Amino acid sequence: MQASDNNSIVLQLTKTLRAHRSAVQTATMVIFILIFTSLSMSAPIYEWDLLPYMANALHIVSGQSTDALHAPIYENLMQSIPPDSYEKLVGSPTRMVLSQDPEAFRQTAAFFYDSRVIYTYINAAFIKLGFNPISVIYTFSVVCAVISSLLLSRLVPVRAPLGVYFVLPFIALSCGLLTVARIATPDSLATLTTITLYFLLIRNRVLLLLFLLPMTIFVRSDLIILTGLFFAYFFFTNRISKFAVVASAIATVAAYLVLNYVIIEHDAWSSLIGYNFGDKPTHPAEYEFTVTISGYFSYIMEGLVSFSYNPIFFVFCMFAVTGIVQYSSRFFFTHGRTKVSLQHIDILFLLVSCAAFLGLHFLLFPVTWTRFFAAQYSLVAVVVVWTTLAILAERNYSTRDSMDLLKS
Repeated sequence: MQASDNNSIVLQLTKTLRAHRSAVQTATMVIFILIFTSLSMSAPIYEWDLLPYMANALHIVSGQSTDALHAPIYENLMQSIPPDSYEKLVGSPTRMVLSQDPEAFRQTAAFFYDSRVIYTYINAAFIKLGFNPISVIYTFSVVCAVISSLLLSRLVPVRAPLGVYFVLPFIALSCGLLTVARIATPDSLATLTTITLYFLLIRNRVLLLLFLLPMTIFVRSDLIILTGLFFAYFFFTNRISKFAVVASAIATVAAYLVLNYVIIEHDAWSSLIGYNFGDKPTHPAEYEFTVTISGYFSYIMEGLVSFSYNPIFFVFCMFAVTGIVQYSSRFFFTHGRTKVSLQHIDILFLLVSCAAFLGLHFLLFPVTWTRFFAAQYSLVAVVVVWTTLAILAERNYSTRDSMDLLKS
């Protein structure tokens, strides 16, 4: 009798939740956003990257040179963050020099920090309104991460199982969105940009997507890897006119060249690798970076080893393989019902391209920092969780004519 009563309670609760589905979804997301925002704003991660990004934004606002802004920036920093955090930012020998030498600070702020044009100009716009630069930069990261979470909740354009909305907050908190929300870098904006591109793809807004792809270069230049994957997908699948694809690809290459040879002074790949993995000179513009083949492969090996200390990478691999098997197995059925929906193929591309981006990015810049891959981790997790819950909910899934969860 007790078991029967328990089942009755569960069924009644389930019916109530389904009857008020929209309200449950909205309440879940509102509670999540409040908790997520509170966690992000209450525990920001203070890294030195904050200073050059603030310097470049203030340069746009005031027109002053970066070296002239040196003293006000450090004074603002000292007054705005906890003393122990400030000590960590200026405590190393190199950073001590940067805090005391305006020319060293100017050269470092211009060393690949000035290439995040959209990020810098958005921050500059809010600083010009009178807001504290540090508050603006951290708030912007949080806002981008929150919008990313909202897009993830609506990524799959069909009726999602209600359970997805209860799982999504944990995906956002564990797959890197909380990380990018707490740091003063363009990574939260890059995460939002990446998720938006896939959102438009699955919504079949391909023309708008092709229009936006060249602009991603001004968000973070390494997104050119992602644009290449999109262009290859559109070109070889005949999804849209090849002329439109080629035109967008040419515009993307042109944007990359304009950014690096007109807007800013190009920093060579060897400089990026040499600075991050080797010496960190206080005056990088006067330093010649060299990277040997043996040195590069040693960085690759160090990066591969560091994956073992990064559990989210292995979870991502598990999700990616699971998702690719789920969505590619449909093409191996031998009977006549082989047609699948366009969204099905798009999601298979999402899974494959997320894994490809991580691999290509690692080869070019062999680090395993979660902030670079928060979008990929979150996208793959959402898709696989949604698919798994949808299959469980669709008890007769294996007997459906279409055999495609994304086909209504």
